[in-house]
Amino acid sequence: HTFSKADARKPEACGACHLGPDHPNIEIYMESKHGQQFLTAGNEWEFDSPPDAWEPGDYTAPTCAVCHMSGIGELATTHNVQERLKWDLMHKKSVVRSGERGDGVKGEQNMKKVCANCHGPSHITSQRDTLDYSVALYNKYWDGAAKMKAELKGKGLLGKDPWQDGFQELMYYLWHHTGRRARQGAAMNAPDYAHWHGFFQVFQVYQDMEAIYNYRIKNKKIEELSTVMSSAPY
Repeated sequence: HTFSKADARKPEACGACHLGPDHPNIEIYMESKHGQQFLTAGNEWEFDSPPDAWEPGDYTAPTCAVCHMSGIGELATTHNVQERLKWDLMHKKSVVRSGERGDGVKGEQNMKKVCANCHGPSHITSQRDTLDYSVALYNKYWDGAAKMKAELKGKGLLGKDPWQDGFQELMYYLWHHTGRRARQGAAMNAPDYAHWHGFFQVFQVYQDMEAIYNYRIKNKKIEELSTVMSSAPY
């Protein structure tokens, strides 16, 4: 490749891996207002400024690199993409990052510094609150699913092969597909991914899991075929 700063700063560089049903970050970005600015005006932006000198004015909205890696304001360029993150939005339950996953408290402070280069305090607070509320809502669904699974396991009502067990397969989709889309869509201001591809389907999956759970608890056996699986994969 060309080892070009300009190439690395464009969202397509990240979208080579960060795409698809389980982590549609490039799709989420393109749906967001930031992505819409890139699509309509990005060909007029300056992508070749020196490191730590690529600032608003060179662009009218951030790319992935601006928020997560590039020097902006008082923040220096970094290749540690955890430095500006509060939440772990990838794993089964979202927690504030700590240990090997970074410092979530400091990460949120850093991300707010990024936002402050373009946005005022009230907008930043509103956006961060939306993410926090979305994480709390997703975690509520995950906790409910985990409680159902623990009870089924205790009663011997889980299949040995999780990929041949309707409840366990749906639980995978709950976090790995629908739950990630909901949380990441909320984090990057993409309402279609946060809602229709995210929380709407989180709710649908959860309802299907409840139906299987209720059948097994009532009948004290595993169903031969989970009819609710007709709409999967999510």
